[in-house]
Amino acid sequence: MILSFLRQLCDTPKTPGRSIFKQASMLTLVLGLSACGGSADDGPERVITGLPWQIETFEDGSSQVFDIRLGHTTLEQAQQLLGSDTESAIIIDQQNKASMELYASHYKAGPLSGKLVLLVDITPTQMAQMIQNLEQGDYMASGARKLFPTEADWVIARQAPISGISFIPAINLDEDIIEGRFGKAPEVLKSEQLIHFFYPEKGLDIVLSEDGKELIQYIAPRHFHKLRQPILNNPGFKPQAE
Repeated sequence: MILSFLRQLCDTPKTPGRSIFKQASMLTLVLGLSACGGSADDGPERVITGLPWQIETFEDGSSQVFDIRLGHTTLEQAQQLLGSDTESAIIIDQQNKASMELYASHYKAGPLSGKLVLLVDITPTQMAQMIQNLEQGDYMASGARKLFPTEADWVIARQAPISGISFIPAINLDEDIIEGRFGKAPEVLKSEQLIHFFYPEKGLDIVLSEDGKELIQYIAPRHFHKLRQPILNNPGFKPQAE
């Protein structure tokens, strides 16, 4: 479920030249976030919310992260939550696959920053009609087309629920950080360049990249097969040895 706004971002090389001290400091920050707070003399412990590993699941098979409940929170509600520094559009990739996405280029997840993309659950019939109503669009650097629906179609789109979330953190992740904050993944699949850490009960897939940026993907746990099955079907991925 790598979304179109993020395809070119995921291919961005890791930032070179990061010092060992800075790496260690960032690791300490990430691993220590759940323990934020002072001594007893400092008053009540300060609880940080909205972090990427704070995922709440529900009996209906949905989940919530970043205050967005997948399958329930609408595009309009997400826009209100994220503020004006976002962009929503229909994205048609180079394989002619269309999706509606909301993109936030400077998202803050607690003290962590990154890029956030929300996938909007538009039916194929609605999507076809929206595209038909348009005459032209812009091309993105990735080669994908970016289209903006008519005002009448926006009325429909704003009531559609968010079905998926992708987050690219500004910091580089590694296996220690992933296991330290998200726990040990029940299943790990690896190729020459990528490692997928699967957490089916959370609806979570963390993609660790050898060269590009890491990607954290969220989907309702009841739909987790939509993330997992394409990777299983790819012969380039094998279970990671213990």
